[in-house]
Formats: sequence, structure tokens, C-alpha cells
Amino acid sequence: MQQETTPLLPAPIVVAPRKDHKRTLKYVLMVLLGIGLGAGAVLAWQYKHQPKPGKGDKGPMVPPIYKIPPPTGLPRNPAYLIGPGRAAVASEDKACSDMGLDILRKHNGTAVDAAITTTLCIGLLNAFSSGIGGGGFALVSVPPNSDFGQAGVSSIDFRETSPAASDAKMYSKLGRVASQVGGLAVGVPGELRGLEAAHELYGKLPWHELVEPVAELARSGWQVSRELARRLRLFGHFMLKDPVWAAVYAPRGELLVEGDWVSRPTYARTLSTIAKEGPGALYSGAIADDIVSAVQGDGGILTHADLAEYQAFTYPAISGPFRDRTVYTADAPASGGVMLGMLQIMDPLLKGLEGEACHGEKQSHQLIEAMKFAFGARSEVCDPRFANNLTRLAEFRTPEWAAAQRARITNHTHDAAYYGLETEPITDSGTTHLSVLDQWGGAASVTSTVNLIWGSHVMCKETGIILNDEQDDFAVPGLPDAFGLPPSPLNYPAPGKRPLSSTAPAIVHDRRGRVVGVLGGSGGSRIFPSVASVLLNLACGDDISAAVERRRLHDQIIPHVTTLEVGPEGVDMEWLAALTERGHKIAQFDINVGASEVQAVIVDKEGVWAASDSRKNGIAAGY
Repeated sequence: MQQETTPLLPAPIVVAPRKDHKRTLKYVLMVLLGIGLGAGAVLAWQYKHQPKPGKGDKGPMVPPIYKIPPPTGLPRNPAYLIGPGRAAVASEDKACSDMGLDILRKHNGTAVDAAITTTLCIGLLNAFSSGIGGGGFALVSVPPNSDFGQAGVSSIDFRETSPAASDAKMYSKLGRVASQVGGLAVGVPGELRGLEAAHELYGKLPWHELVEPVAELARSGWQVSRELARRLRLFGHFMLKDPVWAAVYAPRGELLVEGDWVSRPTYARTLSTIAKEGPGALYSGAIADDIVSAVQGDGGILTHADLAEYQAFTYPAISGPFRDRTVYTADAPASGGVMLGMLQIMDPLLKGLEGEACHGEKQSHQLIEAMKFAFGARSEVCDPRFANNLTRLAEFRTPEWAAAQRARITNHTHDAAYYGLETEPITDSGTTHLSVLDQWGGAASVTSTVNLIWGSHVMCKETGIILNDEQDDFAVPGLPDAFGLPPSPLNYPAPGKRPLSSTAPAIVHDRRGRVVGVLGGSGGSRIFPSVASVLLNLACGDDISAAVERRRLHDQIIPHVTTLEVGPEGVDMEWLAALTERGHKIAQFDINVGASEVQAVIVDKEGVWAASDSRKNGIAAGY
């Protein structure tokens, strides 16, 4: 079927299921000349080569925003619209989406079952983004009339935790880079405990059946994808000097390139152990020994007790109204609450508008301002177990707070203090997201990360686990950021504390309590604004592919710049001039950079539709 799109969007390749619901998806392969060259400029504004901590390196590593790759004019990556069908998996890698779909279709598994396999698959294939050495957040929606207890949406916090020996000033002398590279950067990993908690809520298939297929893939190997190849090319040079990393990603003395064959036999053995013994195998025994040895051998402080005492927290998801729907998301230390606030600021401003009318100069200005108020609020978000401002955190998702900020939107932009930003904005990075909707109406929305690309650069020798550098998401006392803002005491490191996160996994219910949307994103501090933008695009009439693919604006107050994704269509100069006249400093960059990606599944009267973001070459799967 033909889908309508605007000239600003890549025409989606529509992949529809057959009526007999047999093997459904045949993907059209498109090779676009020049995309590889465009991707070569990818993420040049991020940390190119992260050195080991040294005496003269005490400042924060802030990406040079004004040096982002300019628009190239090259074609965009192909976009795929999957559906309509009965169920779907949207992830950043086609092989992992397909693997999750097999769990749904061939094994009659639930959304959580599929999400577990897909999450582990992404952690294998795109280990630069996530893995069992990291952590994150998840939402699980249990459908009515199921065998899994009370229906509703639960949130699972499996964010990495600061080790017991940590303290607020642990990076003040060593410098910011010590929180980014090496053993001292590693927080207690939580991904497996989070997946375990999700499985207890809404898992149907035995644990080993969900993990062992990924272990087998790690053993047999796979071809290096375009995404993995470019992350190796841009950020993998440190591997050449480390035999543990080189054995996997540079076995012949040179970094692997797209199309090469790669396997991870050591990691495969680890996954097989976890498949047989359960998630607890990572937190005690031989696997835990290897993690502690790797961290402490590289200057870290993580202990066996830290691993043994780690817990994932499950609680009711927070929610807010949006049109005639309810959006559920994750509470602090995630940024779901401020995402809800941003949505509620914008909702009345876009009512009655459709299509391009939602993206005019005035509406774009309002979106930027709403985003800034959300980032101002985010500067007060922290681990609620260490906070004395819980009432304040709850305010950010209320209609009253949104109305107060909306009233402060003027015809011009303002300084940082106007939006409530008084402390250093934390700029996290990396991450993966996947969204799953099953045939019974159950859903899982999972965001997981190792933080910066390739995490802490620590790979465990005996297990192949790549460890996070989540400690970098804490503020550092005495080290103002590159723009002179002081760090926030709310987000200083402390034993057992979880750092602020920009993630905002979301599940949308209609008035009858049925799931009509599952989405979330990756891309550090761009995550929650990107998720909000996609929801606003849907409200303005975009189909799910168009809503995901539409170019995005981003402004986090500091630095004083609004970034704008630009594709081969260029940009309307009158629109740009009007925003500039309102005080916005616009920096254009190539949309294929993939600064932030959204993976989404929706339900309409025709059925289930899914779209994975072309910015990361994602392809969803459905039947």
C-alpha cells in the first residue's frame, strides 16, 4: 500500500504481511551511493579518542558542538514502514528485530520474552551502545484478562549504581576523564537484573530459551554492519593497543570493516552460562570474579559485594495526559517526567494544526522554548532515593506546571536562568532502545546503555563483557562545565546512587486502557526531546515512519545553540531567518549523523505498524 509523505521525508519502503500470515517480511535492499561517505563524518562532535586519565586532564570532555559535520546533501538512509499486522518489534538492527519476532511468532512468546532476546542481541551486535555490562529502564504493559496478574504499566529501574566505595569528590582530583575511561568509570551493571524483573512481570517462555539463541549467534558469528563498522572506524582505535579488544574487533591487526565476519566465542560462553544459571550468574561466581578483576585491575573500586547487593526497582509507571491518550513513562532518575511536561506545554499550542502547519516558524520556536523549560526542570532531576525534592519532581509532569511555562513563552529566546537552568547540564550519550507489541496487546519499551561509545573501554578478559562508564553521568564537585555552570549537588556520586539519565521509554494507552503506542529513543541528552517530538508528529497526522523520520530540532539551553538536522532537501531559508530573528543560533548538521534515534510501534484501525529509525539504519519486523 502507498503511504503519503511530505517532500522533506524519505519515502518509506512499505513492508506488509501476507494475508495467510506465513513468513511475512521480505525487505527491499537499497544501496545508496555515497551514504557510507556521509556516515564517515558521523559523530565528529562526540569524543573522538578518549585518553587515559592524566595529571593535566581535569576538565570535562564537552563535545565541540560548533564542529558538528555540516549537511552533505547526500541521500538519506532508507526508511522502512512495517505493517499492518498483529505484532511487531522495532530495534536498531534488522537481525535483532527478526530474532525478537521469532520469539513472538514461532514460540508464541510475550512482548517481554521478545524484548529480552532483542535486548541481548543488540548488546551483542551493537556492543558500542549497550550490553549486559550496562543498565537502563524499561516499561512493561500487562494486558487485561491475561494470566499475568493485574493489568497496568510497570516501570523497571535497572540503572547502573555507584559502587559502595564511591564518594562525591572521587573525580575532583583525577579529572573528568577518570569517569569516562577505565575501571573507576564503571558503575554496577543492572541490565540482567532489569530483564529478570521484566520476565517475572510478563514472561512466558523459559529464560534459557530467550538467552541461548543470542549465545549461539555470538558463537557462530555475523557480518559487521554499517553501524558497527563506523563506530569501529571513528572510536575503536584504542582496541589496536589492547589484546582483549583486538582479539574480537582487530584479529588481523586492523579494525574490522563492513562485511567482515566477527564472532565473540568468549562472550558466547558467558551467555550460555547465564542461560543455564539465570541472571544471578553475573552477580556471583566466576563471572563476578572476572568483572571485579577487570575493574580493579584498571583502577576501579567495584567489589563482589556491590554486585551481590544490586537490585532492580519495579514501581508503577508515571503518566500524563496527551490528547485523548495517556502516556506512561519512567520516573527519576530517568527524564520521563520532564518529557511529559514538554508534551503538555506543546499540546494546546498545536491543537487544530496538521501536517506542515505544525512545523512553521512560530510552532518551531515554541517547540524550542518548551524543550528549554524541560531541560531547566531536568537540572533538578536526580535519584529520588537521595532527593529531598520529590514534590518538586512530581510537579514537572502536571498540567499546572506546563501551563505556567507555556505562559512564559514569548516571541524571543532568553538566557539560561530564564528557563531555570542554574547548574551544569549533564550530557549523557550512547544507548539503544527497542519497542515490542505482542499479539495479545502486551508491550515492552526498553532503553539500555553502556553510556559513551564502547563504555569504559574495559572488556573483561575471561567473559568478554564490555563494561559501562555510567559514572560519567554524575556531576563532579569543583569542576564547572565548559560554559562556567557549577555542578549540581543533587547529582554528585554517592554509594548506591544512580545518576541522572535522559532516557524516556514510553507506552501510550487509549481511553479503554489498550496499548496504541510503544516508543523510546537513544542519543544521550537528545532522547526525551526526540521521543516527545515523535509523539507530537503523530498528533499532527504523520504516519509512524514519517513521525520518526522527520528532521528534529534540539536545544538543551547550554551550549547556546539550537541544532537542526538537515537532509538532501536542504532548509527553508525564510523559516531559518525567522528563527534567527527570534534569537536562536541555529547550527545545521547532516541528518545521517544519527545523533538520536527513535524506535516505535503504534496501533491504528488497520493494525500494528512499526518503524525503526533510518538514522541508525534500523529496520523493524512484524507479522
